[in-house]
Amino acid sequence: MSRTTELTAIEREVLRDAALGLNNIQIGFKQFRSPETIRTHMKNIFAKLGARNRAHAVAIAYETGIFHCQMPHLPQTQAIPRRSSPPSQPTVPQRRHRDYADRQTSCRP
Repeated sequence: MSRTTELTAIEREVLRDAALGLNNIQIGFKQFRSPETIRTHMKNIFAKLGARNRAHAVAIAYETGIFHCQMPHLPQTQAIPRRSSPPSQPTVPQRRHRDYADRQTSCRP
């Protein structure tokens, strides 16, 4: 049995609202249910999906296809031109402090 068929319609609706960032009280107001009922639905969702928390449950929902995410249209970009000559020698920053090894040899127990 796939994870998609395990969740009831109400559980999918609760999980979708959780994915929008709503807490149990907000989901309860939106769905005309008590926050305790939403809490019970979330517990059932965690158990069915094997999720550790809300974020993990949402991630599993996207990975398994319970939720569908449309890929945004990405604009085409131009290729980055390459340098025609090799880069010059990198500059070495001047040391302001002694290295850790230098401090170890100068310290006495």
